[in-house]
Amino acid sequence: MALNKKERKLPKGIYLHQNGYYLGRFQYLGDKYEVYDKELKTCIQMLEDKKYEVRHGLFAKTKNIAVRDWFQTWIKEYKELNVKEGTIQVYKDAYRLYIEKAIGNKKINTIRGEHIQKIYNDLKRKGYSKSTLEIVATVLSGMFKQAMKNELISKNPVVLATLPKQEEKAKVKVMSLEEEKLFLEYAKESWLYTLIFVALFSGMRSGELRALRWKDIDFSNKLIHVRKSLLYLNKDYKIGLTKTKSSVRDIPMLDIVEKTLRQHKKEQLERKMLLGDKWKAKEGMEDLVFPSDTGYPMNRDRLKVQVNKIVDAIRKNGYNDFPHITPHVFRHTFATRCIESGVKPSILQKVLGHSKISQTMDLYVHALPDAKFFEMQKIANII
Repeated sequence: MALNKKERKLPKGIYLHQNGYYLGRFQYLGDKYEVYDKELKTCIQMLEDKKYEVRHGLFAKTKNIAVRDWFQTWIKEYKELNVKEGTIQVYKDAYRLYIEKAIGNKKINTIRGEHIQKIYNDLKRKGYSKSTLEIVATVLSGMFKQAMKNELISKNPVVLATLPKQEEKAKVKVMSLEEEKLFLEYAKESWLYTLIFVALFSGMRSGELRALRWKDIDFSNKLIHVRKSLLYLNKDYKIGLTKTKSSVRDIPMLDIVEKTLRQHKKEQLERKMLLGDKWKAKEGMEDLVFPSDTGYPMNRDRLKVQVNKIVDAIRKNGYNDFPHITPHVFRHTFATRCIESGVKPSILQKVLGHSKISQTMDLYVHALPDAKFFEMQKIANII
């Protein structure tokens, strides 16, 4: 006989799941039915209501809706008008890559908790990151919550599954001050030197940098207005919204950044004149600060390629232990230099465009030990 947490007998057909939910189950004419709720009393009532509906023909099972069909409906009718284009693409990719093969062909009302759990576990076994699993969970949760609201299913199987425990988050990769100086020296030979320089002294994301327009560069007030991000959707470039609302921000322009950008603008105008008709700017994006070398919006992979070439050149010249880095390391390196220089976390949060200060501190706590040591010396000086 099923027992609840207090070891009391539960009514027939009622079970307590390990996640704390009460499940009500019964069969009728060969079909299985389930209901669930956090409250025992509610679950009992739901079970009785469901039995009545089924036995009196008031409950019509939706046997003909496949998961893949419902996903398309969910995206089109419930998401496309409410979230950013970039997010829609992330959801579509997550479904196509990680969900479709596993349950796409199944009828939506046949999906059980173990089906969802297997998706999570398989991704974990294959070494996918925590962020990938969380995106998959977000898609599945959204799909099935809406299906339940629409009365396509009587229970949400996603709540019966648990994301596998993840290993401790890897430490943020950051260049040391010496590595940063060395990297910048070698980067001078790259046609993307100015972009790299601005990234290292502003903390902007790759998409934000590649979406920058000259109208966003406020030389008079020495500000960089971050308003948009460059997206690549359906084989085309678009200027879209930033990652979050807090990502819309104004970044103070350091003197060295201002000088570098003024020179870059001059050289860009000269290159436009030199190339003439070969300068192929995309309509509506003619004033990009950092386009490709022919004026078209720049793919993020081109930046990655240049970074790899710079690292290779450094290693070939005897610095064999120089770390492998990605463009996002520039942002982490900038933030670390700020903390090392005494910039208040609350100010850094605004410069980086983080929504919460805890996010800033969680990412860059590695930069604090030396600062802590410095502050502790103040106590020694008092005694």
